[in-house]
Amino acid sequence: MEEYDLRDVSYEKLNRSYETQWELMDDLFAWLDLRLYFFYQHHQWLGPKNDMRNMLGLVVSREEFEHNLIKAAQLGLNAQLEGGEAAQLAASWDTIQVRLDRSKGDFPLQQLIRRCRLDEFEANCLVLAYAAVLDQKYEKLFAYLQDDITQKAPTASLAVQLFLPLEHTMEEYLSRFSRRDTFTGLFAAERLSAGQLVLRPSVLEFLSTGTVAPLPGLRLFDGNQETPSGPLVIGQELARRLDLLYSEPGEQVICLTGGPGIGKRFQVEHLMARKGGRCVFASLDGEQPEERAREGALIARLTGACLCCTHMERQDTDGKQLPPEEKLLQAILDLELPGEKVFLLSHLPIRTQFRRLAVELDVPDTTEEERMALFRAFLGDTPLEEGLTVEELASKFRFSPRQVGLACRQAVGLARLDGERCISSREMHQCCYRQVVHKLGDLASRVRPAFGWDDVVMPQEQKRLLQHACGHIKFRHRVYYDWGFESKVTYGRGLSILFAGAPGTGKTMCAQVIANELNMELYKINISQIVSKYIGETEKNLQAVFTEAKRSNCVLFFDECDAIFGKRSEVKDAHDRNANVEVAYLLQQIEEHDGVCIMATNLIGNIDAAFMRRITYVVHFPFPDAKMREEIYRRTMPAKAPLSDDIDWAFLAEKFELSGGHIKNIVLSAAFLAALEDQPIGMAHLLKAAVGELKKNEIVVVREELREYADLLDEDQRNRRKSE
Repeated sequence: MEEYDLRDVSYEKLNRSYETQWELMDDLFAWLDLRLYFFYQHHQWLGPKNDMRNMLGLVVSREEFEHNLIKAAQLGLNAQLEGGEAAQLAASWDTIQVRLDRSKGDFPLQQLIRRCRLDEFEANCLVLAYAAVLDQKYEKLFAYLQDDITQKAPTASLAVQLFLPLEHTMEEYLSRFSRRDTFTGLFAAERLSAGQLVLRPSVLEFLSTGTVAPLPGLRLFDGNQETPSGPLVIGQELARRLDLLYSEPGEQVICLTGGPGIGKRFQVEHLMARKGGRCVFASLDGEQPEERAREGALIARLTGACLCCTHMERQDTDGKQLPPEEKLLQAILDLELPGEKVFLLSHLPIRTQFRRLAVELDVPDTTEEERMALFRAFLGDTPLEEGLTVEELASKFRFSPRQVGLACRQAVGLARLDGERCISSREMHQCCYRQVVHKLGDLASRVRPAFGWDDVVMPQEQKRLLQHACGHIKFRHRVYYDWGFESKVTYGRGLSILFAGAPGTGKTMCAQVIANELNMELYKINISQIVSKYIGETEKNLQAVFTEAKRSNCVLFFDECDAIFGKRSEVKDAHDRNANVEVAYLLQQIEEHDGVCIMATNLIGNIDAAFMRRITYVVHFPFPDAKMREEIYRRTMPAKAPLSDDIDWAFLAEKFELSGGHIKNIVLSAAFLAALEDQPIGMAHLLKAAVGELKKNEIVVVREELREYADLLDEDQRNRRKSE
């Protein structure tokens, strides 16, 4: 260079360390510039007679064609350097190394080279590719040296020519870029396949910042700087076993299996926090899971972390979850993984023979005691309203730790937003049900409870029995755990109630009352969607109902249950045998169900005797007498409804022997009649509605039976004729 002098390495700072990585890069770029200049000097251009260098491959002249035919194969730069040039490059490199040795800091570039175990050639290729990003001047230099104005990134060929060690061949080092290893994984795969050295975004980010920000499906957890989202309230035994496994030397695959939200990832985060380690969580539930695992392994190697793969399950055509594929698991372990420990988290057991030592730890569902501890921890100092306890919540909601945490945080936040000192029972239950994910709506219809104890008109004995049934859920923890009955009753701890009585006696209403009292959702099972003519389908549907009911923490209501709870008969043909199998299977499900199940029937004599042993409470709904019917009339009429003074409730109750369901129809029909005439609801409206209700059931009302109120019907008919 006649007019310009090359910038050189800072020799005057030989006795000083590098304070920043940029100071290091400045010297590395000076060393690279010198190497590029020597390469330029020794490059075999077109020859002295051609003056088309500035065209850079846009045209091919005759001279260029002939020159390329006769020129020798390109050699590596190190083989072409003269003595003084080689000494100058060596002096620059030695200066950089001396200053690096004096530096106390461990810059991201050094960490990457060490963690990826790059040799000198590979480290130089990394610096070359990084230079193209940090300084735009290199784009023009690379385009010029590569004889192509569009080639702004360095190519593998240019890198080999620049850094090829002595006594090695171009073919030997060019073949390195066709491998699939840690070194080639630093570059974008598509660009590398085209021969270009372009660093992956995660590598660039690490070189610039020393870490990698969360990406879709990928997140680094640093136990030295981060803390888990909450305290380790439960699972201390599992944590102890993880500590032992993590401390053991050697490669291990640690598999944690358990349902969603049970705390598998939470345990790994706490392990990293205790040990001061790092872990990259790679969620493999999207497309191209192997590529995401590869990216996760790269980030783990860059940051000195373990790799933890999650969401590896797959689904079949019916939406059923299946264990991780062996092909995916082997692909993960075939990667050049950075640490000795690899974590695989799965909802289902992993049945694969690994080439590494593998340990599978099951994370069981939470027990009632553990759920109580979780509710207490997440609620903190915020109290629950009087009458609601964590024991009741833990008994009702078989939640995972994540569900408990979300429900409690929402409830606490809403209470503070409303300025309330404590969390109300209804609000707490609503927050809990927001965490429930189930498919029960496909086989049942949700019924929103609209009735309370004040709406129930029935003998006190039956009413007390219903209240005792509610106590079965409210005080479940006290009986089973505080009083030790869990050791005596190992299964069948659910609550099953049979309502038996004539139509319209209040069975459905009382199911709503119980759901309201327990603050639980009520689902009415559609029998038509359960029973199937195909063998095995009914059992399959029943299994789905009880499985989803367990997830939903709801009250199951089987109306007209004798359709599927009928007596088993003598086997005379295949139809009888299959029907008996359905009943036997239902018996088993009822006994094993831990939730609340209410069954209603009009024909208790048709219920199989084996069900009676498995039913906790049987409530008989008697046909209401005159006193009860009068009370039903009064309670069915809303307080805001306008009433006439001529209503004789006692006469209506005594004269018309009807069930509560019929009385509800009468009151509602009378209200519409009164609204049509724009009058208050009176005796005439109620009489007409009652007569109409009886006619629906083909019961004739004799005029004389209405005594002094018979004229009201005559007056009504006369008014109709006048209007016509």
